This record gives sequence, structure tokens and C-alpha cells, in this order.
Amino acid sequence: MTENKYGYKVCYKQHGKRKLKIYLVTNSYDLAFWEIRWYETHSPPDRKTRKPITNVVWVVIPIKTYIEYKTLWKSCPF
Repeated sequence: MTENKYGYKVCYKQHGKRKLKIYLVTNSYDLAFWEIRWYETHSPPDRKTRKPITNVVWVVIPIKTYIEYKTLWKSCPF
């Protein structure tokens, strides 16, 4: 897969729901794919409730526009 110049979002969707929730923003596809493999075996905590995220589908979505890139990285905690 070719590298996207803006980065990738690691999102999850709970079964029975339609909305995707962004869990992580990263620069490389390899790192995003590695994170998904880790999350499938080790349930990460929800950022608000601190309960483990279970019974979800993990997805990698490329960031397509510069505006989306700027808003996502603006709210990045580091």
C-alpha cells in the first residue's frame, strides 16, 4: 500500500452501531495495522469511561484532506 501524506486514523465500530469512533491518529499504515493487531488481543480502555473496549470491529481509514489533517492533529494530546 502506498503511503498517505496526511496519515491514518485507527477507528472502531461497536457491533449494532453505525458510527465510527476515532481511537488513534498515526503517520504510517504499518503502525496503524500493528496497533489494530495489538488491540484485537489486548482490549484498550475507552478514553472517557476507562472500561475495556470489547466486541468491536477495528478499521484503518486514510486521512484524505489537509483540513481533516489539521483538525485531527490539532486535538492530538502530544
